[in-house]
Amino acid sequence: MIIARRVLLAAIPLSLLWAGSASAGGSWEGTWSGAWGGKEPTSVTIAANKVVSYQYQGSSFPVAKSKVTPTKIVYSGDEGVTVTLTRTGEKTANAALHSDQGDATAELTRQ
Repeated sequence: MIIARRVLLAAIPLSLLWAGSASAGGSWEGTWSGAWGGKEPTSVTIAANKVVSYQYQGSSFPVAKSKVTPTKIVYSGDEGVTVTLTRTGEKTANAALHSDQGDATAELTRQ
């Protein structure tokens, strides 16, 4: 009985934490736009809980693999580029790009 009560008392706060973090982020669905370094326009399109494409320098590129959570997205582009989106609000996110040529950041807004 004491063990069951301890498990229940531990499970309640954990379930509230999980439910709160999942609902706080909302859906990633849609197109998120911004500019790398504030200069180079970019956008990321998310559908069915995965990144389907990104746009850079006027061209669109498909994305084959991505990991989407309520608060973060990670996907890889061509030539060893990795992009991480971290949600900052209902319609805002920070993007961080890492590649052999350097790093860049962008502030994205869902359109």
